[in-house]
Amino acid sequence: MMNLEAAKKLLQTGIENAKEMGRPCSIAIVDENGWLVALHRMDGAPIPTPEIARDKAWTAAVFRRPSSEVSAYGDPRAPGFGLNAQNWNERLTTIPGGMPIWNESHFIGAIGVCSETPEEDVILCQKVIKEMGAILNRKVGI
Repeated sequence: MMNLEAAKKLLQTGIENAKEMGRPCSIAIVDENGWLVALHRMDGAPIPTPEIARDKAWTAAVFRRPSSEVSAYGDPRAPGFGLNAQNWNERLTTIPGGMPIWNESHFIGAIGVCSETPEEDVILCQKVIKEMGAILNRKVGI
């Protein structure tokens, strides 16, 4: 289960990594249902990045997969064709940078990052999730 204590630690890890990369960004952490737990916009991050980061995290949470993989549901050759914001909601996005967070086999939430490029967002998500292993081993809040 994702809670505020764990989300703050994830945010801090993300902020530290973003500073190392020299990329101000916004980072959103949501729980297993897609509800926002924590959101941070770094100084210098573009104005729309908090909402985009939240959308990426929400999408990763509700689909239990990276936001970039959700576009497969809209493929006209695949079942479920027609998946789009008009028949879902305004949070749905296929922009890379939203990733689910698992604790062993338990889904606990998702992270969304928005900076200058989607490629950098994915790298930052991966770094935070990788470093999350130390948080889990300390049994802090998750």
